[in-house]
Amino acid sequence: QPPWSSALARIASNDTFNDEVNDILPKKFKSKVSTRTEATMESMSSGYHYSQEILDGEEGEEEIVDQEDESSAERGRYAIVEDSCLSRLFKRCQECGELLDHSLTERRRCGSALVVITECLACNKKVQWDSQEKVGIGRGQAYSLNHRIPISAFITGTPLPRLCDFARTLDLDFPSDRSMRKTIREIGSVAIERVYAGWEETVREVVVNASEGDGLQVSIDGQYDSPGFTSSNCKVTTIDCHTKLAISGVALSKKEDGIDGVSIRMESEGALRALVDLVNHNIPIKKLVSDQNAMVMKKLREHPKTAHIERKLDWWHVQKHMRKEWWKMVKANPELAPVYQMFFNHLYFVHHKYPRREDRPRALELVQSFIMHIQGKHSWKKNDEFKVVTRCEHGKLKAKKRGESRVTLEAGSEALESIHEMLFAPRFSKAFLSTASLIDTSINECFHSLSLISPFYYKLKMLISIMHYNCLMLDDLLGERDEIGNTVLSRRGRLVLAIKRKKALGTHTWRDEIMKESVKVREELSDARVAKLIGIPSDDIFDNLTKWWEEKETWFGMEEEAEEEEEKAMG
Repeated sequence: QPPWSSALARIASNDTFNDEVNDILPKKFKSKVSTRTEATMESMSSGYHYSQEILDGEEGEEEIVDQEDESSAERGRYAIVEDSCLSRLFKRCQECGELLDHSLTERRRCGSALVVITECLACNKKVQWDSQEKVGIGRGQAYSLNHRIPISAFITGTPLPRLCDFARTLDLDFPSDRSMRKTIREIGSVAIERVYAGWEETVREVVVNASEGDGLQVSIDGQYDSPGFTSSNCKVTTIDCHTKLAISGVALSKKEDGIDGVSIRMESEGALRALVDLVNHNIPIKKLVSDQNAMVMKKLREHPKTAHIERKLDWWHVQKHMRKEWWKMVKANPELAPVYQMFFNHLYFVHHKYPRREDRPRALELVQSFIMHIQGKHSWKKNDEFKVVTRCEHGKLKAKKRGESRVTLEAGSEALESIHEMLFAPRFSKAFLSTASLIDTSINECFHSLSLISPFYYKLKMLISIMHYNCLMLDDLLGERDEIGNTVLSRRGRLVLAIKRKKALGTHTWRDEIMKESVKVREELSDARVAKLIGIPSDDIFDNLTKWWEEKETWFGMEEEAEEEEEKAMG
């Protein structure tokens, strides 16, 4: 029985299914049905409305304060209490009710917890009051907030120095920086890895069900902790392009074997490890898209477990080099500047119009036919350069207004020859034919924008960011994140308008699971400490002997039952 229970909350048996989610989620999960609504002016506007009580005056204001107090009590299990208010609770003895001598009252701080020990002269008793309950067992016990604060800060991306500054500014008692780092290192890291293992298993089951046996189409990309050749760490993520769920993550250091201090080797080594891990877990990978990293392609092509995967290039990385070359040509030929938008609109249109592999040769010639279109030629005869396409596919061109002229380039001009050289270069032809039109690495870039970088806890931060990202994607699949607003953005690189959609907050149940799992880890550490003190060996010999003895007892019991049945049959 694994220590981790579930990555998704269990749903009641009488809930109905969303048609799309029913085929994707594992059998042990059911999804809530949420009503998907179009964004309307009412939903996009602020949800705050003036109430009649506010307009009436003080009575409404008092009622609002009461409502806020009630909602605050329902939200959390902890409250901040000032010392002067707390001291009023210890005026009398809790046993006999007599007034206490405050000179005999002892107050002690234990991190964020407060311990008050009162001594009553009337009944001659000492009473200890703790502001928090303890978690764990034995000597490994700790006050609940001392345990929860560092782990909560770590999984939410709050830097501990800033958290300590925050507490110091408000004059709050917090655990020391050293003790918080020790809790993260010894307890939080183990809990995070356990919860991540459960989430990873669930996510992989989701994407395999969504593929319906056709194999996965994945995108893979790496991110370094610093630009250039000075990076020390790198993480490589593999994301399913259909469900947009991250199914694998590998964190590497340049000190590892096989990398030998060369930073640029980390991405290719991480990509190989990620895909080999998926193949070893019987997850079928049909197609892979990545950037134009030759080292990644070479490693995957040569390894026997990944050689069968169809490899494609990301379209954005292919056209990025063309943009750079174009603006270099503009410096020598300024007349190419107004042609820039025409060409890249044509390039993107053709790329998305012909996504199938068998249509890519025709798409390549259509892209190259721009060299004829810009001369004003819209039909031509077959030749060595155009064996499939002999005319433009656009309709009748609109007539220009009086005084306006259509942009053209003269045959044999230096500007036209530079475009011809770029479009008919073997490098561009090879890259265009091997690009993927329906999948790309942009989802990896979105994930990397959520990732949290830390030089000391690089792998743990990667696991946290994967769970954070996958939780948002699963909430989208379950229909639990409604759109609450949107913004129109101008993307100059794509010459289009993009819409940035703002959605409701995610559930992030993995955070609560880590907090619960961390308590179990603390108890296990206490058991291990006791076992070490009494001399129990740290290996698994004792467990194996116990298991062997239980199996023997079971076997003897089955043998006795068989003998009894034989005696009954003979009798």
